[in-house]
This record gives sequence, structure tokens and C-alpha cells, in this order.
Amino acid sequence: MSLPRNKYTALAALWFVLLWYFLLRESGTHAAPPFPHFDKAAHCAAFFAQFWLAARAWLQENHRPPLLPLAAAAIALAAASETAQTLFTRSRSGDPLDALADLLGAAAALLLAGKVFRSRNG
Repeated sequence: MSLPRNKYTALAALWFVLLWYFLLRESGTHAAPPFPHFDKAAHCAAFFAQFWLAARAWLQENHRPPLLPLAAAAIALAAASETAQTLFTRSRSGDPLDALADLLGAAAALLLAGKVFRSRNG
């Protein structure tokens, strides 16, 4: 499986770097979140964006996105990000519910990508 060479691959790579930056960044304040479980929504949205961009790279080339490898990558990334937050930050901790929110976001993106591919290719 080779990576497509288009703007979505580049955007997915950029998003990956930004995702790690913000996941490992020390939180500066402890202000109240805008709504309960805001962090779960943010995790879900971040992983949706990551895996939508990745899948979109294949859709751009009119290829079926490799859903199983992308799902495996989502599991690995969720586990790695929560572990890294525990090991490498003082103000954050790994949370299994954050990992679950990560996986829900990735799953939604991959399900959408599968539907888009099927609708385009009958």
C-alpha cells in the first residue's frame, strides 16, 4: 500500500504534527470547559479530522481507502497519545474515555469515507 501523493496526504501529515503538539502541550489554565465533557468532544473531533484527511487522500485518487489499516492506525494513535500524555506531561493524564472518544471520531470518519467511496463508485 503506497500513500497517495496529493494535498490531503500533506494535510493529514500536518494535522498529525499539530495533533501531537496539542496533545502533549501543558495546559496553562484550569478554566471551566464550555460544556461538560468538552475534552471528549475535542478528542473525537481531532481524530475525525485526522482520519478523514487520511481517507480523503485515497478518495482524491478514486481509490478505496484502506479502512482496516487506517482503523489499526487509529487504535495505535489513541493508545500512544494517551500513554504519552501520562508519561510526558505534568498537567495531563491518559484517560481511557479520551481514547474511546478518539476511536469514535476515527470510526465516524472512516465510515463516512466508505460511504463516499461507495456512492461515487456505485
